[in-house]
Amino acid sequence: MAREPNITQEQVNLAAEGIRDAGGRPTARAIRERLGTGSMATVLRFFQAWRDVQVQPAKPSAVLPPALQRGLLDFVAAEVERSKSELHAELDMANQTNADLLMESERQGLMIENLNASLEAVHAQRAELAGRLAQMEAERDAARDEAASGRAAAESARIDLAKALLRLEAMPQLEKDLDTSRHELETERAMRVKADQSAAVVTAKLEASIEARMAIERALNDSKRHDKDKDGEILAVRQELKEAHAATDALRVELLAAIRPRSRRLPQAPRAPGKTGSNPVTEPTS
Repeated sequence: MAREPNITQEQVNLAAEGIRDAGGRPTARAIRERLGTGSMATVLRFFQAWRDVQVQPAKPSAVLPPALQRGLLDFVAAEVERSKSELHAELDMANQTNADLLMESERQGLMIENLNASLEAVHAQRAELAGRLAQMEAERDAARDEAASGRAAAESARIDLAKALLRLEAMPQLEKDLDTSRHELETERAMRVKADQSAAVVTAKLEASIEARMAIERALNDSKRHDKDKDGEILAVRQELKEAHAATDALRVELLAAIRPRSRRLPQAPRAPGKTGSNPVTEPTS
């Protein structure tokens, strides 16, 4: 698309008339220098249009006396010489103007090439920026997803923190329950010590009963060998033996009852959640 000239015909006309009124010779270069703007081609085009308007139409010739004609011829010859010199000057100026036009044309050609290169660079930069924009949009979407995940993780952490605070608030009651359980365990240990002592006594009785039974069995064997006819005594001895067995079984039951009097009723001591630095209390084995 062609650009509109930044100067007008009227501006060029005024500049040319100003140069002429000041006694100078209007030229395209002088007009451009006077205006301070515009391309040489535009100034030259407007200047030629102004100069074409300045040409005056020729008047009809009149018959003059010979002396006057010779004077006029001499004057015309002088004017022709002067006009030739002016035409040569104008030709030189036109040649200079053409040279300036060629230089400006070359300069504008270089400017056009530079502008085309700049345009290609702008297109490339635009494509690069479009790629960066797409990448930035993808990174923005990824950042949004990551932020959503972070918010979800923060919400989960907040819930876990609230639960931990609730457990922490319940910690004194748990410690109190633990102290109570420890006290009951100590009591149970003391009772087990007593039970162990009672079991030792029952064990001694059981051993004595076993020895008595063995003595009775030996006596029974001796009685069988020495006197097979004493059936009544044998029956009595057997009765005593049964009673000894019953006593032994009763002592065994008593021993078991003494060893584990409360192990079935005692609840296990609760362990405080998150409590570090304390050893769990273990129940002694029987």
